[in-house]
Amino acid sequence: MGSMTELFLDNHMIEETPGVSRRLHPPRKHLANPVVRRDRWWENTYMQPYCTMYDQEDKLFKMWMRTGSDQKTGYLDGYAGYTTYLTSADGIHWDKPEVGALEIAGRRDHNIVFTGFEPDTKTKPRRPGVIIPHTQPYQGKKGWLWSVVKHPKPKDESEKYVGLAWMMKRCGAHICTSPDGIHWQRDEDSPFWQTPNDVSGEGDDALLHLIYDRAKQKWVIYRRIVPEFSERMIAVEADRDWRGVERYNRSYAYAESEDLNTWHNHKFILAMDADDPPDTELYQFACHKFGDIYVGYMSVFYLSHPQPINIHLATSRDGIHFTRVCRGQPFIPNGRLGYFDYMAMCCSQPEPVVFNDTVYVYYAGLNFPHEAVDPPFEQGGVGLVTFKRDRFASLESSETPVSPDREDGHRTDPRRCRMVTKPFTVRHPKLFINAATWQWGSVRVEALTRGWEPIPGFTEPEALDIRGDALDFPVRWRDNHTIAKLVGKEIRLKFYMKRARLYAMTLSDEDRKLGAVEQEDRHDPPGGSAPRLV
Repeated sequence: MGSMTELFLDNHMIEETPGVSRRLHPPRKHLANPVVRRDRWWENTYMQPYCTMYDQEDKLFKMWMRTGSDQKTGYLDGYAGYTTYLTSADGIHWDKPEVGALEIAGRRDHNIVFTGFEPDTKTKPRRPGVIIPHTQPYQGKKGWLWSVVKHPKPKDESEKYVGLAWMMKRCGAHICTSPDGIHWQRDEDSPFWQTPNDVSGEGDDALLHLIYDRAKQKWVIYRRIVPEFSERMIAVEADRDWRGVERYNRSYAYAESEDLNTWHNHKFILAMDADDPPDTELYQFACHKFGDIYVGYMSVFYLSHPQPINIHLATSRDGIHFTRVCRGQPFIPNGRLGYFDYMAMCCSQPEPVVFNDTVYVYYAGLNFPHEAVDPPFEQGGVGLVTFKRDRFASLESSETPVSPDREDGHRTDPRRCRMVTKPFTVRHPKLFINAATWQWGSVRVEALTRGWEPIPGFTEPEALDIRGDALDFPVRWRDNHTIAKLVGKEIRLKFYMKRARLYAMTLSDEDRKLGAVEQEDRHDPPGGSAPRLV
């Protein structure tokens, strides 16, 4: 059984859109935000959810969170940064189990699971030939997990979980493995040594993201770099004498591996460009496969005072070439200065977290500007936003002006809105759309040949109206026609839209539940009727 979902986040499947435009739908910040707060003796300034997942096997939300402090007075037993482990049954109320994995300050009554320093963490043997870069100034002991992924093909239980860790002591990114997400073993050496000249100048400027790409059957890493080092994600001997430049620009690169050991296809892939405001940089980036496409979350840093960070949306068909979605509009806006998410950074979710048809996205928040010196009240927390499945953005009909001399006096005609797909071959027998209508609006779907000719039995007059608000409306025509009759044929789909939004379409081998959206969950404008086919 299979399916294919198109989210229409780019123009890959779209031929034309007269009267229709793309609209971004920022998700709702949860009323309980921050959903994780500081309330334990081992927690300090930072609370950043560097990785979250929903574990289908254990039926639990899981989070690996960096905490600690950059201020010496906040060090815990000499540790400035480390990883804690949290679980939740509903994704909102989080437990901090005292797992006793490590001894810190002579105690084990905490949920710290990774520091990156011996004797707490076992290490695997050293690999030869690795170049160690410049030693950075001491900043306390820093080590944390940036990504955690469930291994799709573990050789044994010891590598059920794979983590990507950053260690200040060695200035590198290390591969780690664990049987339970709590007890970790890491490689002694790093395949990604930090270049001596990083953006921060502090040696810990390696924001990372690891996923397993099932379509490519490869591990993929995204890492923040500076363009002066081109596509390289690893220091080389010549970097020891690399001359500094007047301004480093935060950017991202890509690499992939079949075995988590040898990495290749290094590419410089993403940065703010000439169509962006000149005072912005790409602070952090993460992505995952959402159905058949990649959805990326870009944390954009505004260098001008007072330096907020917010989160923008991007999409890709190959995980390398990304297109901005509604460029310039934040997907997750930062909060006001002083609020917990004035600086908002969307961290690692190697797989989408979808629970009861609701998408959960977690992000790290801090309440003070990036360059703040000894801020009087340092505090952050874990932010949560939610939205209905597949509803990142929509193609929305407009109210098209018409001639003012109409006899009925109406000045708009909502019936002239169309979206036509590029031609594609039908591979699945059932068609569904994720859509919403209001004020007696509707969607009708027509099937065309590659040459734009309506296909008998699938024309617009024969299409059943779709009205209301639901995640999976079945698309049908009169005489109980479905797209099953067109399997194997190359067609276009033409959507006739009146006061309507089209979020996604899905071609599937199996039936799907309607997924009606409750009134309070609907995006404005409100209205419409209960989901129905006419």
